[in-house]
Amino acid sequence: MHSLWAELMPPRPHWWHVLQSSKNEARLAVDLYNRSGNERQLEAFIVHMGMAWLKILQAHAEKNGGDPYFRNIRGHRIRHEDGGWKFKPLHTLMNEYFLDTDPRKANIDFFIGLRNIIEHRYEKNTAALVAGRTQAYLLNYEKSLMEWFGQEEAMGSELRFPLFISSITEDAAEAVKAVRAQVPKGILEWVQDYDAGLEPVISNDQQFDFRIYLIPYTGPRTEADAVMTFVKPEELTDDQRAVMDQVQTIIREKKVPVADLGSLRAGQVVEEVARDLTNPFTMHHHTQAWKYFKVRPPTNADNKHNTKSDFCRYNAAFEQYVYTKAWVSYLVRKLSDQSIYDAVLAFRDS
Repeated sequence: MHSLWAELMPPRPHWWHVLQSSKNEARLAVDLYNRSGNERQLEAFIVHMGMAWLKILQAHAEKNGGDPYFRNIRGHRIRHEDGGWKFKPLHTLMNEYFLDTDPRKANIDFFIGLRNIIEHRYEKNTAALVAGRTQAYLLNYEKSLMEWFGQEEAMGSELRFPLFISSITEDAAEAVKAVRAQVPKGILEWVQDYDAGLEPVISNDQQFDFRIYLIPYTGPRTEADAVMTFVKPEELTDDQRAVMDQVQTIIREKKVPVADLGSLRAGQVVEEVARDLTNPFTMHHHTQAWKYFKVRPPTNADNKHNTKSDFCRYNAAFEQYVYTKAWVSYLVRKLSDQSIYDAVLAFRDS
């Protein structure tokens, strides 16, 4: 009976088989990441999720009349020396199917770069450092899976991530600082440089870096209650969003007070950078720098909070921008390169 049914069923298209292979890679990635005590978990996750993304983009291309192959000037597929067809790499397909303004593209690109610089001795700390982006990498895959192939192909019930307990304890800020202190300088600087190259609207998006605030629910319990309920920001009412903004402010002030951030006024930044740079560094140079690196919006911007928060944030109480020690270190490192220093000085607003 089974063989008869198989004969009556039309054959699946090639893209469907590629899609199933993609989903298997995603399952393996999460399985390897979640195994307790397994070494090189982050690298394994990045490698297999990279394959999952490559294959889902190949399937998407085939299903919609696109082309996952490299071709010669005559339009013929190109073969590798080993005889197989030469496929476009993940980076190429990513550029073809995601707009530059799509945070999913930035998230994929981040992990393509991170894979090449992971130092295995420090992989556990690196995993904690990029935990939000790792979660987004997986959530974005699930979102794309449903968007391109429908709910029937969804994997949400299969893919689970462990909670990073240190991120929800009272000493969360100290835990994050401790992790950062143990990550190699080269990786920290690479992440910092990558983030600095992103528009704030992308770097602050949940699809690039998944971040949550946990607020314990203490109301009456019903039989339909779940232990944890996830509410999307876009589904909140204006009143609910206002309450969340207030809660986030309270948490931010409690967990990461201004002193911990090493908040500095612009004049203090100028003093510290000028002390460590060979070239001159004045208030004009600083203005040129925050414009060039796009760490904050213009003075007359409507949304003054649209900053690169690792470097700068808007203090509404004092109606001014304050900067971090990380911004000072970044400026000293980048402006020590004469070509970058000259580019910053020559920068003009578009």
